[in-house]
Amino acid sequence: MKTISVILFAIFTTLNFQTENYYVIKTKGDIYNETSSKNLVQGDAIKAGDKLKFTQKDAMALVISDNRGRFTIKYPDRIEESEGALTVFVKNALIANQQNRLSTRSVAIQSTVKHLDSYFGDNDFNVIGDKLVVKISKNYYPISRGYDIIARYFINDKEYGKELSATNQTMVLSRTKFELPGDKEVYVEDVDIFKMNVTADEEDLISTINLRFIVKADLEKEFVTIINKFDDGRISKSKLKSLLVNYFNEFYGKTDEFYLNQYISQLIIDNTNE
Repeated sequence: MKTISVILFAIFTTLNFQTENYYVIKTKGDIYNETSSKNLVQGDAIKAGDKLKFTQKDAMALVISDNRGRFTIKYPDRIEESEGALTVFVKNALIANQQNRLSTRSVAIQSTVKHLDSYFGDNDFNVIGDKLVVKISKNYYPISRGYDIIARYFINDKEYGKELSATNQTMVLSRTKFELPGDKEVYVEDVDIFKMNVTADEEDLISTINLRFIVKADLEKEFVTIINKFDDGRISKSKLKSLLVNYFNEFYGKTDEFYLNQYISQLIIDNTNE
């Protein structure tokens, strides 16, 4: 009886895997779905048995399954190219996210930042839109008493140094300040953030990050695609919010948590029936 149960469970799991939909949230590069005879686009539903052809090996797609699992679709490194054809089934191209569970933390409280090292982290930090204004602690970063927050980075072998501190004990991250274009996603690697004692001409490294400026309209399309797919009356608004927060954190990285939560909450209000 136990053997039969195991076999039935395996059959059920396989059938469920084969019939589960994977919804395309974002694409990079061209991926052609030979099963449906069309390129993957945002909002498409694909299945494990669909056959994909990658026009570039670094093309990828971000997808979310019916069960709200989050995956990246990429051409597998383990599969050798055959006569230049990058063709593979969806099931063989799925890479499960390492944190593929819903977070219980989808609420953030606005507060003055005391520790910029933990606020920024040491990997990717994202600004949604063109500008982010952050209130920083007067005790830890006393701007009015001769301290400053400095960013140093290189673009095309040219070195830049920018003061991030602003009035009212704030720090500003903006495309204008970093001299970046405003019409596309921009990714600046190895940005060193320093706390500077201007009077003593001394600097202490706070963190080194990769700074990304995201086009807000593009991100909104990704979020609304997710909302439209999963706002079916069977998922609570709080779980929907958690899904969106987790999607951002896992596929993009850190950002200002309070702003992200407020932004997502408003999108849910604007794009659902309640």
